Amino acid sequence: MSRLMVVAGAAIALTSTSLNVRSTMNVDLVLVLALDVSASVDRREFDLQKNGLAEAFRHRSVLEAIQRGQNKRIAVTAVQWSGYQDQFVSIPWQVVGDASSAATFAERLSNMPRRHPDGFTHIAGAIQFSMRLVRSAPFTAGRQVIDVSGDGSNNVHPPPQAARDAAVGTGITVNGLAIVGEAVGLDEYYRANVIGGPGAFVIRALNYDDYDEAILLKLLREISFKFIL
Repeated sequence: MSRLMVVAGAAIALTSTSLNVRSTMNVDLVLVLALDVSASVDRREFDLQKNGLAEAFRHRSVLEAIQRGQNKRIAVTAVQWSGYQDQFVSIPWQVVGDASSAATFAERLSNMPRRHPDGFTHIAGAIQFSMRLVRSAPFTAGRQVIDVSGDGSNNVHPPPQAARDAAVGTGITVNGLAIVGEAVGLDEYYRANVIGGPGAFVIRALNYDDYDEAILLKLLREISFKFIL
């Protein structure tokens, strides 16, 4: 074998290895942030959601929680959802592990346009779509979480229980942030029908003005899972 062929073969092997390493990056958490943008959510309420998330990722405690993990980084993506088959990736997967990457993700959240101006509330579709994202994510993670935020119960067929159970069956935890408002008992609905998996929980926001505090607490609990249980 010629020297040229040996060098070329080594280069191909090195490239292949590098690509494989990138495609299986180790992170502590793979997290889908699924935001409700159905007809019940007006423009102000959408802005409160995205800006609340942005401020959470700017908060020092969130970055500190991330950096306490074994790999000191998480992978996160933002999804907007409403009715049947109305789901959209607004921010593709991004690794957050330092101040710069956290600031970048926060800025992208702040500038995120609304995808759907109306539609039903199909929580099952949001979970199914998010589950596919998690399963195809180019990361190796100790935990996989779908974070569903919404202000109403499922109102289009099918209901969310089967989607929730399917996600849990693949090792994904589904957590909920119930924005109660006029939907009295929504947190209990989420607890019974939406969440599932190891350590699954619901955070209750009284209304959209309470969202920023609720999402910060929720992120800290999700990221710091093994440190607080």
